[in-house]
Amino acid sequence: MGSAAHSVIAVAIISVITSAAAADTLSVGAGHPFSRIADALARAHDGDVISVGAGSYPDTGLVISKRVSLEGHGWPVLDARGGGTLIDIRADGAKVSGMVLRGVGTSYMKEVGGVWITGAADVTVAGNRFEKDFFGVYGAQARRARIEGNSFTGLGGKESSNGNGVHFWKSDSVRVIGNSIRGHRDGIYLEFTGNSEVTGDTCEGNVRYGLHFMYSHGNRYLGNLFRRNGSGVAVMYSRDVDMRGNRFEENWGAASYGLLLKSISGSRIEDNRFVRNTVAVFQEGSSRIEMRGNLFRANGWALRIVADCDSSRFEGNRFEGNTFDVAYNASPDNTNVFSGNVWDKYQGWDLDKDGIGDVPHRPVELFPTLMQEHPQAMVLLRSHFVTLLNVLERMFPTLSPASLQDERPIMPSARPRPVVPGSAAPSASGRGGSSAMEAS
Repeated sequence: MGSAAHSVIAVAIISVITSAAAADTLSVGAGHPFSRIADALARAHDGDVISVGAGSYPDTGLVISKRVSLEGHGWPVLDARGGGTLIDIRADGAKVSGMVLRGVGTSYMKEVGGVWITGAADVTVAGNRFEKDFFGVYGAQARRARIEGNSFTGLGGKESSNGNGVHFWKSDSVRVIGNSIRGHRDGIYLEFTGNSEVTGDTCEGNVRYGLHFMYSHGNRYLGNLFRRNGSGVAVMYSRDVDMRGNRFEENWGAASYGLLLKSISGSRIEDNRFVRNTVAVFQEGSSRIEMRGNLFRANGWALRIVADCDSSRFEGNRFEGNTFDVAYNASPDNTNVFSGNVWDKYQGWDLDKDGIGDVPHRPVELFPTLMQEHPQAMVLLRSHFVTLLNVLERMFPTLSPASLQDERPIMPSARPRPVVPGSAAPSASGRGGSSAMEAS
């Protein structure tokens, strides 16, 4: 290493030491030098910490244009009282933590929220409480933002008068980790936001979707819980998506899904649990989806696949207690492959005891295919006539492609039964309980 390199390292070390030494803590609150957060922000320099004590502060519309850390202690409150954005972050490396941010009102003219991130990089918003805000965190053209360990409570009510909990537009490399989001329009919304990760979040009771993303490529969604949201989870117009270890539970209603896939390609959906959803997975216009190791239990429909989906593989999944396992609106040129799944409706045998059924399983029954066109036929469910139709379709396929079958069905007794909450199937109309649509 030459002398020039040593000089560069020495200058860098001195700069870090000097910066650390120059950092200051500005205290805000009763008995402290500053009574308003805005005054402390005006005096702060890059690297400073603004320590805010307990209490309620009148500040709104705060702009953070320096690399500072705004730290709340004892849950200090910023209340917009129905007004606009509380904090607008425009500086790289800024951080907001420990604050209560509440009361951002509905706006029909522009998006407003508890925290805005505008064109900044490496911003952290962690450990805050967002209460009754139109939007919680809204990021635009942000890079490497980290949203972690916050709780969000939205306005509830109608979609039109409610914003999203965490919303990023035209951003990159965002991390959304371990947040709890309830009562918003969408819990998490990403648009034109790629290379990002959503991990360990709970999205529950949101008006539209627990998670909604569009035109967002190369993202990973790991270990999240999406439960009792109005219309499930929507994934649209994206490629190279990983969804692993998530739970999709009790998303039901007339137009509800556990997971909606629309125009998705080259993606992987593995080791997730779909329990008690009206439709566990609805797939439209999608191709090259690898769906492996998932559990589909007690749903109205486990899979509804539109005929324009192709070249997807369904392997090693377990289907049990669903009213209908697979619905497919028929294409003679099916290129989707089912292999090595466990079907509790399998009626074949295993004479050689290798754990694999000796005859293929055809998961598409005639009745759910007809129901897609004639939902009023529901009244015939469980009738002997429908049973006869399904048997005939299985023996002499007419509406479903002959190629849509599992050539190597795993015998149900060959694998241990996963332990998951819930037991009864919701009806295809979206209601739980002991209706005629429940799986036997």
